[in-house]
Amino acid sequence: TRRWSIACLVGALLLIAGACVPPPDGGGGTTTTSTTVNTGPPTAVAGASPTVGDAPLFVTFSSAGSSPGTGTDLTYSWDFGDGSPTASGPSASHTYETVGSFTARLTMTNSEGTSISPGVLITVNQDPNPKYYVRSGGGTGAGCGPLANPCASIVEAQSNALANGIHNLRVAGGSYAQPLSVASGMEITGGWEQDFSDFGTDEVTTIYGNGTTPAVTFNGVSSAKISGVSAQGINRTSGDATGILVTGGSTGVVIGSLDSPLTLVGGGTGPNATGILVTGGSLVNVINAKVNSGTTVGAGRSAYGVRALGLSVVNVTLSEVTAQPGIAGTSAAAGAPGQAASGCGGGNGANASAGYNNGGNGGPGCFVSSSNVRNGGNGGYGGTWD
Repeated sequence: TRRWSIACLVGALLLIAGACVPPPDGGGGTTTTSTTVNTGPPTAVAGASPTVGDAPLFVTFSSAGSSPGTGTDLTYSWDFGDGSPTASGPSASHTYETVGSFTARLTMTNSEGTSISPGVLITVNQDPNPKYYVRSGGGTGAGCGPLANPCASIVEAQSNALANGIHNLRVAGGSYAQPLSVASGMEITGGWEQDFSDFGTDEVTTIYGNGTTPAVTFNGVSSAKISGVSAQGINRTSGDATGILVTGGSTGVVIGSLDSPLTLVGGGTGPNATGILVTGGSLVNVINAKVNSGTTVGAGRSAYGVRALGLSVVNVTLSEVTAQPGIAGTSAAAGAPGQAASGCGGGNGANASAGYNNGGNGGPGCFVSSSNVRNGGNGGYGGTWD
């Protein structure tokens, strides 16, 4: 086939048209063209969120906006700027434990070259309310609690926190079978994701009681809070079934919060099943909670969603409180009960059995008043020779 091309150049004042010359082979051949592919290194762009926060600060990094270039064997390397090991991949995450300012950068490399992104400034401030952390499968011992080594037990985390002047615990979703006694000034929040970056919609922090103890107890404490947890009593082997017990004149106790997931409370199974029992002149606020009595056991037993005794005061806000049916008492036996014998009257003495034996003495009388003297009983009959 014969190929022709026409090139036209248009000027402001002059138009020139020219005929193209046929191929030199007389029109009988075929011509080919080649395309040169331009290659080049990548272009690195780093993004981070958040860039400012309190220590420990969890930050996620993204390479969105970067260009991979046209070379091969593309790699990513993240330098977080705090001396920690680098990370690879198009995205990364890192926790800044130390207060200060840090510059993070992304390095991208392919067969054609390397690109280093502009720095991203990360500012880590001192947390005015430092925290300890709890996660199922976490650590144990005096060193557990910081974000890098969460405790496996809420009880141990609280003990370690108090020893270090810390009054805030964050608990990831999971089951915690050890009953908890909350200390004064302690704030415990459940429902956190396993990395503690945020609350998790599917994360439930469940604290269980045992056969003799409620799931959560506040005893003689002040300014103590728990929220975002599920506090559940179980089958009681002794005592009344209770989910959360507040006693001993505790004040400033808060169960639930509008800033955390819904708090759930159940009394379990046992006598006088009660979701939240407040006694001993204690003061409690229940906020954003769902409370159920549990199932009572035994004749004449009641069930209570929230029960206040002994001059205690409970304020319930934006919460749902329910109770299961109580159990009727046992009916008394049919017929009137027998009358008891009159007091203050002696009985008769016993008769002698034989011979010259004397009969027994009568029982003693008594003096009730000047007009009411009750005699003793008669003596028994004496015996005869026969």
